[in-house]
Amino acid sequence: MTVRDALLLSTIAFLVLAGLTLAAGVIAVFLGRANERAKNRELAAFRTAGETRVHAVRADAAAVLERLLAREAEALKTIERTAMLVHEAALHVRTPGAGAAAVEADPAVRRIAQQGADGALSAEQRGKMVSILIRRPGDVAVIHGVGSDAERRAAEIRAIFKASGWTVQSSGAVEPNVPSASLSLVLETSERDVAVRNAFGAAGVAITERPRAPTDQPITIYVGC
Repeated sequence: MTVRDALLLSTIAFLVLAGLTLAAGVIAVFLGRANERAKNRELAAFRTAGETRVHAVRADAAAVLERLLAREAEALKTIERTAMLVHEAALHVRTPGAGAAAVEADPAVRRIAQQGADGALSAEQRGKMVSILIRRPGDVAVIHGVGSDAERRAAEIRAIFKASGWTVQSSGAVEPNVPSASLSLVLETSERDVAVRNAFGAAGVAITERPRAPTDQPITIYVGC
């Protein structure tokens, strides 16, 4: 073998090696792009599945909210029907003998309507209070003093608020921080507070507002203490 043949063989070997290197590079680039496309497809599928789950959760939440709103609307209708029955009972009490069946239709309404003797609120007064309080239900605390009269009046007020859809807390008298009054209230300026003022005002019941004590609830009614 001559020097020329050796040089030719080395050149051929170099070209083959270079071709193999180039082919390996092309294959690597192709595989890299294929891998990247596969990852992009997996990411797109993951995002699609995630968006599907999010839409499903949102749809479920919307359905639950719709059911809650429907229940709340039904509860409000029930309260309104109760208020109408109370008001109707008040009208029938003013005209004895008329519509006795309407009063008997609901035991809760009958208990409220039959009160009114011995200085208690009349059925008409209770109907007026319920028609106002039912629009702004909330929480109220009723605290009564010692004695049967204070307990009776407190029970009457609790019944009115409960019939109006309010949550009522009650207890016996605590040591008052101000001079006692027949009926005193701890109120502020919210819509519920205004509704309580208007309810007693519509019924013609005189109230006295008193300073707030540390143990008072947002709306507190003191009866005979």
